[in-house]
Amino acid sequence: MQLLHLKIACYLYNQFTDYDDSYLRLSKEYPNLDLNQNTHIKALIEWLRSWGCRQFKSSNEKLSIKSIMDWYTSKKSKIPNSDEHLINYDLDNNKELIIEIFNDLSVRKAATRQRGNHDIDVRIGPVGTAKTLFALRPNLFSPWDTPIYNEFQLEGNGSGYVDYLVRIQNELKEIKDGIKNTNISWDKLFGYLEKKHNSYPKLIDEYYWITITQGCNPLVIENFCNNQNA
Repeated sequence: MQLLHLKIACYLYNQFTDYDDSYLRLSKEYPNLDLNQNTHIKALIEWLRSWGCRQFKSSNEKLSIKSIMDWYTSKKSKIPNSDEHLINYDLDNNKELIIEIFNDLSVRKAATRQRGNHDIDVRIGPVGTAKTLFALRPNLFSPWDTPIYNEFQLEGNGSGYVDYLVRIQNELKEIKDGIKNTNISWDKLFGYLEKKHNSYPKLIDEYYWITITQGCNPLVIENFCNNQNA
């Protein structure tokens, strides 16, 4: 991934959506999410809704809260520490751990809906799970959405999510290597990209969201600008 293309994607992300604003509000108010507390889970669910997770229906909020709290209680000791960073995290040795905590949350109920005379369970699912993990550990985990994991032919489960993290990790390493001989330092990358958050994994996810989910090609924009300046 070229740094210029990442910069273009991050700029477009800022223009296309207010997702950063809602995430920054959550992270500012709850810098250390504790999903054993109702108020923290309610704030998380409100943010998930703002990021398009429609499975968290307000009419079933108590069910959503219980599912998330039960998961967190059972898996809290296994969730990696907040000081772990994806770029140097050992995904090979921790693959089964991430798969376990991902799949356990993904299959839990977010809500129910009626179909005929029957209630159908609505699961938290892979997108809601990835975004929850990201909210908990933004230095290590990344959000994703269905078009992205479908584009990369990844399974919508813990195994596919680990593969996605591997992809993001490789992209981050490429970006870091690419700026070694420039005046851009790694810890100043967010300022260079005009981002107010400080999650490296999210930078790459923003690129994928722009290029895959929204179908914008930074190379086309670069070529257009070059032709205009020619």
